[in-house]
Amino acid sequence: MQNILRTLPVAAAIFITACNSGGTGATQNTAAIQDSLAIDSLSTEVMAIHDEGMAKMMVIRRLRTRVAEITDSLGKKKADTTAYHTAGSMLDSANNAMNTWMHGYDMEMTGKDNAQKKAYLESEKQKISTVKDLMLKSIDEAKILLKEQ
Repeated sequence: MQNILRTLPVAAAIFITACNSGGTGATQNTAAIQDSLAIDSLSTEVMAIHDEGMAKMMVIRRLRTRVAEITDSLGKKKADTTAYHTAGSMLDSANNAMNTWMHGYDMEMTGKDNAQKKAYLESEKQKISTVKDLMLKSIDEAKILLKEQ
């Protein structure tokens, strides 16, 4: 439903442009529509990657709790907890990276022209992809350590 609402204004703009006569105005409108579609597509990609990462936040928190419990237990026995500390740090880093990205993301992109919006979204796509990769890696490594495959 949300995607339909996002594309409705674009579809209306395409329809209006198609109804206009040819010429420079029509060419400029077509370019503006293409820019708008590209920006909308990039924004959708960025948010889809974000949503994939957010779906893993509860897993990260659960694993972090388990790692902390085992670290405490092993610490009382004077056993080596290095691997558990490392796993816990990675899980914390992944969690913090997602929170940092979310707080820094400018969804409105106020004051940016279309070229700046495209560049911003390409940059943010790379950043959130890196965050998602860190999240997945930290989850995989914690699960291996905890034997939760």
